[in-house]
Amino acid sequence: MSDDEFDLNEIANSRMSVRSRFNEIARQNKVSHQNENLDSDKYLSDLLKVLKIKSIVVGIGGAGNNTVSRMQDFRSESVETLNINTDAHDLYYSNANKKLLIGKETCNGLGSGNDPEIGMSAAEEDSERLAEALNADVVFLTYGLGGGTGTGAAPIIAREAKKNKATVVTFCSIPFSSEGTERRIRAQNGLKELVKNTDTLITIPNDNLLKFNEKLPILSGFKIMDEVLIRSIREILNLINNCGLINIDYADVKRVLEKIGSYPSGLIGITESLGDEADLINKARLALNNPLLNPDPNKIDKCIVSVSGDHKLSLSKIDKIISTISNEIPKEASLKFGTALNPSLGSKIRIMALGRGPISPYVRAAVDNCDFPNAIMK
Repeated sequence: MSDDEFDLNEIANSRMSVRSRFNEIARQNKVSHQNENLDSDKYLSDLLKVLKIKSIVVGIGGAGNNTVSRMQDFRSESVETLNINTDAHDLYYSNANKKLLIGKETCNGLGSGNDPEIGMSAAEEDSERLAEALNADVVFLTYGLGGGTGTGAAPIIAREAKKNKATVVTFCSIPFSSEGTERRIRAQNGLKELVKNTDTLITIPNDNLLKFNEKLPILSGFKIMDEVLIRSIREILNLINNCGLINIDYADVKRVLEKIGSYPSGLIGITESLGDEADLINKARLALNNPLLNPDPNKIDKCIVSVSGDHKLSLSKIDKIISTISNEIPKEASLKFGTALNPSLGSKIRIMALGRGPISPYVRAAVDNCDFPNAIMK
C-alpha cells in the first residue's frame, strides 16, 4: 500500500462512531484525491463501505442464548450474533456466530448458581474481552431477568457497549409472579443497574403469556416470546440496513432509540394484515398495543411506522394505516413513515411501529425503588 492510500477496512472495523468514521474517510479522501471530484462514485463507494451500520445481537445467560439460537434457525442474513454465558455446557449447545464464556476463574464454567453478584463478577472479569466483542454501532441485548448470569452480567455488558459509543437496545423478560418474591427482587435490582447504560428498554412480563391461553404449553409460550423478540430485532435491522421506496434511515431510527431522561423507554409492534379496510385499521392499532408489552401509546413522543407489501401496495392503504396510527398517538408526537416493497409477503401487508416515550412500569418501579407492579390480566 502506497503512502497516499489508506486502509478502508481499518476504518470500517474501528470502534469509532459512524460520524467519526465519516469524518475520517472524508479527510483521507480529501488528502488522497485532491484533484478529483469528492462526490464521484469512487468516493461514494468508499463512504458506503465505511458507513455500513454495524449491529450485533447478544444473548446473555440461558434465556438469552435460547433466543439467539432460535434466531440462528431463521438464518437471518446480515445479523451477527453473540452468546455470552457462565455455563460452558449451555453455551456449547447454543447456536450463535460467536460465543463468549465469561468468568472462568469466578465460575469455572459451571454457571452462576442464580446469583447476580457472581454473574456481575464474571462479566467484570472479562470486561476487556466483552469490549472487544461489542464493536458495533447498535447492540441488541436479550435475556431473562431474575436469574444469575443475565441479571448480573447484562448491566456490565451494556456498559462496555456504551464505551464503544453503541446504541444499546435491550429486550428482557420479567419473571412470572408465581416464581416468588426473591426472584422478582433480583429482577428489580438487575433492572435498576441496567437502565444506567441502555437507550431503549423493552420489558416483556412472562405473566402476559397467560393472557393467550392459561393451558398454553411452556415451550409454546416461550416460542411466542422468542418470536416477538426475533421479529422486533429483525425489523429494526431492516429499517437500518435496507433502502425503502420511501426510506427511513439510521438517523431516523437512532432518534427514536436514543435515551431521554432517567427512564429508557420503548414500544415496538409488528402485525400483518390481509388488506381490507377493517383489518388494516385493527392491525395498525394492534401494532401500537402489543399485548405482550402492554404499552401506553399516549406516551409516545417520537414514532416510526414502516409499511411493507408487494408491488400492488396502494397509496390509499398506506394512508389508512398512517392515519389510524396518527390518531392513536398524541397530536404533538413526531411521526415518520416509510414504505418498502417485499414480494415475499404476497397479498399481506406488514406494519411495524417503533416508538419512544412509553416507559415500562417495571422500569419505573426499578428506578424509583418501588415494588414491581402486580400482573395485569385482561
